Order: sequence, then C-alpha cells, then structure tokens
Amino acid sequence: MRAKKDKINFGLKAFFCLWIFFYSFAMAQTDFDFLRRSKGVDFLVDYACFKEKGENWRLEVYYKIFNEKLSFVKSGERFRASYEVNLTVLDRKGHQITATSLEENFYVNSYSETTSEQDFLINLLQTKIAPGQYKLILKLIDLNSNQRWAQKIDVIVPELDPQKIIFSSLEFARVISDSVKNPKFEKKGKEVIPSVSRIFGNSKFYLYYEIYGKKDPSQEFLLSYEIVDDDKKEKVFEEKETLRFESQTIPLYKTLSVDKLPPGDYTLFIKLLDEKKKTLAKTKKRFSIEWSMLFTLKADYQKAVEQLRYIASRDEIEKLKKAKKEDRLKEWAEFWKSKDPTPETKKNELMDEYYRRLRYTNENFSLWNKEGWETDMGRIYIIYGDPDEIERHPFEMGGKPYQVWYYYDERLKVVFVDKTGTGEWELDYIYDRGVKRK
Repeated sequence: MRAKKDKINFGLKAFFCLWIFFYSFAMAQTDFDFLRRSKGVDFLVDYACFKEKGENWRLEVYYKIFNEKLSFVKSGERFRASYEVNLTVLDRKGHQITATSLEENFYVNSYSETTSEQDFLINLLQTKIAPGQYKLILKLIDLNSNQRWAQKIDVIVPELDPQKIIFSSLEFARVISDSVKNPKFEKKGKEVIPSVSRIFGNSKFYLYYEIYGKKDPSQEFLLSYEIVDDDKKEKVFEEKETLRFESQTIPLYKTLSVDKLPPGDYTLFIKLLDEKKKTLAKTKKRFSIEWSMLFTLKADYQKAVEQLRYIASRDEIEKLKKAKKEDRLKEWAEFWKSKDPTPETKKNELMDEYYRRLRYTNENFSLWNKEGWETDMGRIYIIYGDPDEIERHPFEMGGKPYQVWYYYDERLKVVFVDKTGTGEWELDYIYDRGVKRK
C-alpha cells in the first residue's frame, strides 16, 4: 500500500458501506483515496512577452507551487520555506541564450498552511530576449529538503516591425487591482497577478495585454474577442469594442464574462480590425473552465442530482430533487458538507475527487447515446478510481474484445467486454466480484 494512502485515510471505505443505492451494487471495498489516485504536476509555469525599448522584449516567466509540495521549518512564530528557481532559455538548436535565477524565502503563519493543498505561492522571473523561438527550462529546488522539479515550455517571441501593429502576449490574470502591493506584478500602474494555470470558474476572468503601433488618435479601430470551444470547434462567445491609439503602447485590462460556458477547454482569439474590417493584428491563447457547483445547478439541476447516484442515498437524492428552486444551492452545499472528510479546512477533497472522476469518464468513456458517467466503465471508474493495472485484449480469435481492470487494494477484478463492436464496454458479470447490475 502506498505511503500517501497510509498517511491520509478518510474512512471512505466505511462510508461507502453505508450506501446501497439504486443500482444495488456492493461498495464495501470502495474508497476515493484522492491523494493516491489524483494526477497532477508538481508546479505550474506560464509566460508572457512585453515590448521593451529597442529590439528586445521582456520575457516574464510565471510559476505557481502549492504549499504542500514545499518543506517548511519553524521560524519564530511563523513557518519558512526556502527555495531556488533557475530559468534557462535555449534556442532552436539547444544552445543556451540566457539564464537567470532567484533564491527566496516564503513564510506562512500556521502549521496547517504548510501542508495545504489549496494555498500556494505565485512569483515570476524576467529577462530580456530578442524575437525568435525558444525552449524555457524552469527548475525549482526546495532548499530545506533538496527536492527538485523541472518544467519545460516552448516560447515564440514575435518579430518587431515599426510599420505594423503588434500584440504582446496575453497574460491571463487572477486579479487586476488599482493597488500595487508587489512591484513585480505592476503593469502600467495596476497590479496584475497572473493565473498560471489558466483555469477559471464559471463567472469571469481577467486579461492583460498590450498593443504596439503608431500614435494616431484620429483613427478608430475595432477589437474583436472570440472564444472557441476546443472540442466542438464552434464559437461560443463574441464581444467587440473600439480602440484609438492615444499613444504608441496601449495597455488593456479586460474582464470577460464566461458564466454561460460549460466546463471544458477553450481558445480566446483577439483581432484588431480597421474601418474596412481588415485584420491588422491577431493573437490567441488557450484556457480552461473548471467544473463549478453554480454552473451545474443552473444548467441542469436534475441531471446534477442524478450524477450523485454513486455517492448519495435514496433519501438524499429525493430531498435534493424536491428542493425548491431558491433552496437548491443551499441544499446542495449542505449535502456536500455532510460528506466533507476534512470539515476544518476550506477544501472538500471528496467532492473535488468525485467530480474529477466524473469529468474523466465524460472525456474518455462517452458514447453517442450516453455520457461517460452513465456507462459501466464510467461507473466503475467513479467508484474505484484509476485501476492499478489494465489488461487489454482488442483482438480475440472466436471471442469479443475485452479489458480487465485490477484494483489490488480492493482485491477486485473487473472485466469489460465490447459485445457489439461499437466501443461500448459492458461489465461481464461472470467476473463481477461483487459489482452488481443496476
């Protein structure tokens, strides 16, 4: 059994023993063990480029790391993490162009913050760079434990042309404020805190970028904002505004409302058009909208309740279904509060992991006539999580394709068969080992 599982066990196996729901399959051996099964990177990296004087650009490299990844030591009344971050910039041939580093102490006020999966630090490194294509290598070293991490990202720095209008990079932001507390994040008199993950909730997000051109306040331009759903390849948002070049550099602070967009991956396209609708400059950048309770309740409340079938009792489902419209959000919050394995913290790990698994099933197991969470394979994944081992048998002489999922800690073997040859994997109940039909 893995160390993380030994370290934190929220008693979810016992919890699942209490619930035998509509489908009447045994769940006594099941737990979510989110720390063991969840996937993620150790720290996040993003970048943006802004024009400097002359031919150079200012490359800003943002990084974000969660507190629980760092080692803290007691320092007076507080706790201190010490780390070093090194940035190396390579050209297309792998030759080093430049490098910079930073050593810093990061303080928190309580022990609970030192192990938090929710609290984090965001910082940046910056350097001057010429136009071109580069690979960035960012290495982070925990100086208390000597643990090391590295991330690599590709960067394109645009060519400068005084005869053309040029966009800077798009910097997605968590917050844009008139009060500048950290000069590192100052952008033309405002503080812009980067959203390194580029993952947002279902309300709004912030954006900072610059446009470079000739000063000419007499001419009016049109700025077009479009958001395209990456999966459906269709435009889901459009907004336009006018712009005049009051100076050679125009800083833009933009708030975009995305409250009607479902969770998923998107691309933001921005174009600058002249009076004849000719495109003079354009840029784009991807972002994601994460699942939110508010969106789910607004979009399809009954479906949201049905998706609780693998964790809620019959009485809980009925109570949520009968809730008045004005009480739905309150009832929903109370339901998940009752399931929170760590009610003393802000984070509800069980809820987060449940919906991570649900999203995963929709992305990987959906069929033309049903979503992934409704399939046999999706049901098993939501209940038991990632298998420890998968045997795939796509071509069987005289038989149907099948897969075997093994869960060693649960001593569970689950067999799925593609009986129709259409990619719908159904449970083979000869080997169900306690996994029952609906």
